[in-house]
Amino acid sequence: MSSPADIASAQADLTAVPSAPLARRLLAHLADLVILALVGVISVWQLGLRLLDNYSDIAELALAWLFAAAVPVAVIAITVVDAVRIGQTPGMAAIGVRAIHDGSRRRVFSTRDPRVPEPAIPALWRDVRILRVAGQALAVVVVVALIRWMFHNLIVSMDEIGLPKGFDFLDSPYGVALRDAQGFDVRDPVWRGLLIGLQNTLVASVMGILIATVVGVFVGIARLSSNWLVAKGASLYVESLRNIPPLVVVVFFGFALFTFGPFPRFNSTNPPWQGTFFGSDSNWIIVSKDRWAIPSLASEGNVGVFWLLVLAAAAIAVGIWRWRTRYSDATGQPHHRVLWSVGIFAVTAVACFAALGGPYSWSWPAVSENGRQVVGGFSTNSGYMALTLGLGLYTASFVAEIIRGAILAVPKGQTEAATSVALKPGQRYRHVVLPQAQRIAIPPYISECANLIKNTSLGLAVAYPDLFLVAVTAWGINFPAPQLILIIMIVYLAINLIVSTLLNAYNRSIQIKER
Repeated sequence: MSSPADIASAQADLTAVPSAPLARRLLAHLADLVILALVGVISVWQLGLRLLDNYSDIAELALAWLFAAAVPVAVIAITVVDAVRIGQTPGMAAIGVRAIHDGSRRRVFSTRDPRVPEPAIPALWRDVRILRVAGQALAVVVVVALIRWMFHNLIVSMDEIGLPKGFDFLDSPYGVALRDAQGFDVRDPVWRGLLIGLQNTLVASVMGILIATVVGVFVGIARLSSNWLVAKGASLYVESLRNIPPLVVVVFFGFALFTFGPFPRFNSTNPPWQGTFFGSDSNWIIVSKDRWAIPSLASEGNVGVFWLLVLAAAAIAVGIWRWRTRYSDATGQPHHRVLWSVGIFAVTAVACFAALGGPYSWSWPAVSENGRQVVGGFSTNSGYMALTLGLGLYTASFVAEIIRGAILAVPKGQTEAATSVALKPGQRYRHVVLPQAQRIAIPPYISECANLIKNTSLGLAVAYPDLFLVAVTAWGINFPAPQLILIIMIVYLAINLIVSTLLNAYNRSIQIKER
């Protein structure tokens, strides 16, 4: 079967085209040999260096064999295939000749002659598809080689200074007390301290994202307010906070609000401020420089059964929500689905709570007898408050700009249409503007959530025992730093990937589906 190049050449008059001189043809073959020899020498040299040095690293040897065998074979295969397919090899292209069948025999012509047709298909070494795959493969090889080189240097350096290369140290005693880590002893293993740090990181991240979202949405809407004072106040908030480093914001809250703030100290001679309910001795809040406390729920029994029943009640509420929606679509009557679903869920949950004899009871915060601790309720320290407030309000300034831009991106005709049907400003935002704006705002909002999660490592500045501070303390008492840094990187990467996956799934669910 004739190739496209042969068919094209058969249509050209090559009888009057002189063949390329013998010297040029020999020079083309010599160029091919030089290219192949150069590739072979480099490949064998890479392998020889490792074999002569008695290299035992399997990955490095495999990489060397790849250059010594696979690369030369690939180059030879490409040269042979191109010579058969289009009659031109890299060496022939460099010299400017090509072999073409002129109808009676195969001859070598100079490509400078205008009567010699161009090949209908590109050479493999000039084909975009081949180059794309080769470039990706080369990038993978370079990255793997770079990682192997850095890993080899790390191992050599650890051997030189006598650091252990495994993770056995995670079972060793941590040796240092952690702030507000109830039940944690200095003799507990390192992995348990890291687990407490991870828990603190997650708690700070969740609360910080909640503060940033709520404050950011309100400030973003306020920037578009027709009230001059509200709009300028929101603009001042955004422009002030987002141009200050987050570390400065966190430290400011830690020192200005707590260390040197107006709150009382918490010790045996100077009790904290306690807010009590009227006619009761129960505290609804305890405030001091070091600790805040509020009431919480304490489990009594049948907790697992109660939450299974609550989950069943939530499923029933979802079913009622869909039923009311279908009823409204079929009859045109108001659906009242929020009232129906939330009401039935609340009644069912309360009934289950009463039937199980109260699986939870209120735990009220109180000052201990020695006047140094808080017993009962939910208490937190000043480091947590400073970190979550600082990061939440700092990130809210960026979320506000995202919300403002998303609202401005909604076509103005949508707002005008909502106004024409007599919707109030709150209804316009709730039913028309914000549902469309969130489709635009979610992608950049995901980035801000990731930034906030990573910035929780700034808790080190306010003595909040998050994962980073626990790891820093561990390698400060001679536990191996490389392994601890690797653990930190993997944990932060996993948290951000999970958060971004969930938010991206939600973003896909709210996008308009084209029919």
